[in-house]
Amino acid sequence: MALHALIGGLYQGMDDKSKTGVDTIEGKEDAQDISRFADSYASFSRIINSLQRKYIELKDEFSAQNAELSEANRKLVDLSRKNITATEFLNGILNSISAGVVAIDLNGCITHFNPAASVILGIPVREPLGKAYRDVIPPGTPVGANALRTAESGREVDSVEKRIELGDGTRLQLSVSTAVLRDDAGGVVGAVEVFQDLTKFRKMEREIARLNTLAALGEMAATVAHEVRNPLAGIGGFAGLLERDLEDGDSRKELVRKIIRGVSSLNETVETLLNYTRFEEVNRVEVDYEDFLKTTIEQFMTDNQPKLDDIIIEYVAVGSQVREAVSVCLDKMLFRQILFNILCNSVEACRGEGIITVSMQKLPRQTALSRYSDRLMLAINETVVETAVTDDGCGIEQEHIDRLFAPFFTTKSEGNGLGLAVAWKIMKAHGGEIFVENNKDSKGATFYLLMPVPINGGCME
Repeated sequence: MALHALIGGLYQGMDDKSKTGVDTIEGKEDAQDISRFADSYASFSRIINSLQRKYIELKDEFSAQNAELSEANRKLVDLSRKNITATEFLNGILNSISAGVVAIDLNGCITHFNPAASVILGIPVREPLGKAYRDVIPPGTPVGANALRTAESGREVDSVEKRIELGDGTRLQLSVSTAVLRDDAGGVVGAVEVFQDLTKFRKMEREIARLNTLAALGEMAATVAHEVRNPLAGIGGFAGLLERDLEDGDSRKELVRKIIRGVSSLNETVETLLNYTRFEEVNRVEVDYEDFLKTTIEQFMTDNQPKLDDIIIEYVAVGSQVREAVSVCLDKMLFRQILFNILCNSVEACRGEGIITVSMQKLPRQTALSRYSDRLMLAINETVVETAVTDDGCGIEQEHIDRLFAPFFTTKSEGNGLGLAVAWKIMKAHGGEIFVENNKDSKGATFYLLMPVPINGGCME
């Protein structure tokens, strides 16, 4: 405003000079300067006004852009949260399922390795991440059924059975499916492999076939036993009458007594056979297994004291004396019968003099798998309680070991060959395994009882 007043004053002066007739060169020059200044000022004002309009427009545009950016940022935060939630949900699924899942990138490096894969393959869950697939996981047979081959060739497989052998010697049979991993644009970014452990199912199939054979044998044996029992009862009855009618000095009376003893022995065999073919209903209870073993040993020694004058039977603790108690769910009466039958066999093997030791230990899962994967079916959350009954007796002929638990097989002059067969049957009813080996560094043999138990204790459902 001051500048406008100054210019107005200058114009007013010029008008006054023209009125007074004062017209000099100096006045003209001043008028020209003032005119040029006025033009410059007018141009400057237009620029300022234009800049002010631009500033207002830019301010409005900035506000609009800032609002759009805030909205985009809010959507990004929401999307990020959803992605985190989806990732956590997916990780929760991968961590919870019983199937092993392994994912690799195009370089063949492992990017995902879930806990089930860790348990099945015996590899710590964090260890394989970032490492080459071929350096961590055995290829197995067929070699094309794995994520690495799928990533390289693009060929997917579905439920292919594959056999692999782990570094500790454990042999597994897996059902493997693979798929190519793609990004949103459809480009290949890697491959995923999903596998399930079929080892226990295949063993179960073989075990069922064996049990079906034994069941058929049992039915036949039960039928024969019933058919034999009736004639035996008649023979025994008539022999008893004949013994009563013969005089004490009659030589025929001793022959009749032999007939009666033979009939009694046959009746005992028939009764044992019927017991063997009977279905065993297992009533499990949770017990402190060490206390159960000690109590059973004491009871056996009390019941068989006359046979044990020069035989020592003792429980031997394995490992540290300070250790966690081992709980096992079993039928106390039936399992005691197993131990009694085995201890009887060991006492007879000692032939009147020797030492019998009983020990047990709960094995780490990987140790259980490496030792007994070919004998026992274990679930993901199971391990093995191993019981060993060792004697320093005469040992077992190698050709007899595989037949020792078969019904009616015996190497003794007396006995019906059903004691160890009954022990085997009861162990199978508990879902366990029993086998025997000759001691490698000393005389005698060791019976092993294997009971599957939950890793964290308690009873299996």
